[in-house]
Amino acid sequence: MSKQKLTILSINTRSGVSQKTGRPYTIREAQCILEQQSAEAGSNIVVGVINLPDALSERQPGEYLAEFALAQGNGNDSGKLVPRIVSLVPFGQPKAKAALGAAAPQQQ
Repeated sequence: MSKQKLTILSINTRSGVSQKTGRPYTIREAQCILEQQSAEAGSNIVVGVINLPDALSERQPGEYLAEFALAQGNGNDSGKLVPRIVSLVPFGQPKAKAALGAAAPQQQ
């Protein structure tokens, strides 16, 4: 899995009924800016659209640390490996503080 900074600019929702299966569907497409880092290319910015999974449907536009995994696509991407977002954590989220009473070691 890979983690990268993802800025979601807007989220467009499409819904309907599948002609193939007859079942209703909802697709949430996030318009994004992805900032990638690699040893070979350095910093690289990619602009595009990625689908948000149902588990992350309540996310709002903003900056996130996104975790990606490859999965088998469906529809037009059937049989292809495509990236899927598996986690979105607000970017720059403060670190958890030590619990009260957990004193730092004292120097002598």
